[in-house]
Amino acid sequence: MTPILKPRTVLAGLALLLATVACSSPGGSSGADTSRSGNDADAPAVDVAVTNAINFHMLDFVAWNNHDVDMFRRLHTADVKVEFGGTTTNGIDAHVQALEPMWQPNSAITHHMPVVAEGEWTCVVGASGPPNNMRMVTVARWRDGAISEEYLFSNLLERGSAKPTTAGEPMVSIANQRPELKALTGAEVGWSCRMERTADGRKVVSVSRSGATAAEQMVFTQ
Repeated sequence: MTPILKPRTVLAGLALLLATVACSSPGGSSGADTSRSGNDADAPAVDVAVTNAINFHMLDFVAWNNHDVDMFRRLHTADVKVEFGGTTTNGIDAHVQALEPMWQPNSAITHHMPVVAEGEWTCVVGASGPPNNMRMVTVARWRDGAISEEYLFSNLLERGSAKPTTAGEPMVSIANQRPELKALTGAEVGWSCRMERTADGRKVVSVSRSGATAAEQMVFTQ
């Protein structure tokens, strides 16, 4: 059984990361920093996949759940592009304004599972508790520790439903390939995420585990 990543696990992973990575952001707030000092050119580069995944946990479990708008803004770029529910917003102000009506007490994210992180992309399936009991997948592209592109899907197809036919190369195709990511971020080896387009331009996200049947994968559509 795949373990569910809960806030306590996130904090443990965050502590491990912050032990080796200096945290800084505008206004003195927290957030894993991917920059390197000019006097530290020989130091190993920060693991971007780990930084991005942990920052996404912070975005949901800390910023979203506590309605911390300042942190929410800092974990997005000023020019962030967001697609959700058939609409597109450009810029962090528009993104915050679009989400304000959804920021209700019963909208808290209770867990992330699965988590997929590779390079500049993360793909996370989050779930809220009762009464909504909703699942949503977020595919995010990061730049310097903040989200610059974000695609959110809440339309989860029933298990066993046929995946829509897609055309062309995937927009995003990432997979967890390193065992050490699990302890730090909950990104378990074997999970992968693909974001594709149908012939009429609708986006489809499939999240699956190696060895699983097609009926066991999660498929989200616009």
